[in-house]
Amino acid sequence: MATQQSILRPKDIISASLQKTIVVKLKSQKLVRGTLTSFDQHLNLFLVNAEELREDKPIPLGNVIIRGDNVILLIFPKEEGE
Repeated sequence: MATQQSILRPKDIISASLQKTIVVKLKSQKLVRGTLTSFDQHLNLFLVNAEELREDKPIPLGNVIIRGDNVILLIFPKEEGE
């Protein structure tokens, strides 16, 4: 008999990252890093203390709302113990 495994949905993973720093890759190929404070079913994200990551130096953006249709990739914080 197979052991029961918990199934993580994308929403669960994003919810577990609330109040943590994430990196978002946009359609424009820009990378934005900030603390995820909320999101909705359309993947609209609200980040505080956000900054655009560039090769030379990060550009501070402050608080930003990123529309979900501009998001191509989310990079989540590494879990403790990994």
